[in-house]
Amino acid sequence: MPPEYYSNLAIVSTITTIFIVSTSILIKNWPVFINVIYLIALSLAIYIYGLLIETDHFLQVFEILLEIVTGNRDRLLLISFWLFNVAISVVFCTYVKATGISTTIHRKFFHLTVSLIYISGILYDAQFTWICAWLWLAIFILVENLRYFDVPPWSPYLNEYLLIFRDIQDSDLLMTPIYLLTGIFLPLLLIFQAPNSNNFHPKLYHFAGIASVGVGDSFAAIIGSKIGKTKWRNSNKSLEGTISMIISMFIFLIFANIFLVDDSNFSIFPIFISSVIVGFSEAFITKNG
Repeated sequence: MPPEYYSNLAIVSTITTIFIVSTSILIKNWPVFINVIYLIALSLAIYIYGLLIETDHFLQVFEILLEIVTGNRDRLLLISFWLFNVAISVVFCTYVKATGISTTIHRKFFHLTVSLIYISGILYDAQFTWICAWLWLAIFILVENLRYFDVPPWSPYLNEYLLIFRDIQDSDLLMTPIYLLTGIFLPLLLIFQAPNSNNFHPKLYHFAGIASVGVGDSFAAIIGSKIGKTKWRNSNKSLEGTISMIISMFIFLIFANIFLVDDSNFSIFPIFISSVIVGFSEAFITKNG
């Protein structure tokens, strides 16, 4: 499959998402009509993508999209692993909804599943993971768009399952899932053209999102909420949480460099300094997550 097929799909999905959100803002007083915007925009997206890949047949476009997903046996195995993580997340979400209790540990569970999806993807099929990251980000934004603008018939169901995971730092917009996805996948998203999986060799910086958001932020939140006693001035963050974030990031990056990147020329000092900078940034910058 030509790399342009992946790159064009990312471009179309991004432009379509921007168009839908922008139009939704303009007609927010008539939320039912936002459904029409979705239908028109997604239909146009399929048509425009077909033009970019030089076909004007809807059926052929869907065949190409199907080929992207089912490209080979390894990709199907990767998707199976991802679906397993999604299934676990759905079961967990249903459990939390049934109990009506959402703690810091509950919210950080999704950091684990998203991290597993990212690590497996970048190691075994970076090209497919790259396009999936763009599509997932678009889907997350479009789902939140439906919930935020109270679009029938979707918003009641979305509120029922999503609001229980609202973070204390969330506003009316539920941005935590979007920030989580962006934070972990950002090193891959910054590659503006679809990478070639056959000659893609991950570097340590490709795991920066996992280290800071997937590992460090999770440890900071969990340890801080459990044993955090020493609060930073004018902050609800704790010294214990910050220290746990720095240590967990440092250890993860060392292990990642040994087992996932295998760079014998790496230096421990830059890894430590980076961990310290991110740790203190997390402590003093208000954020979602």
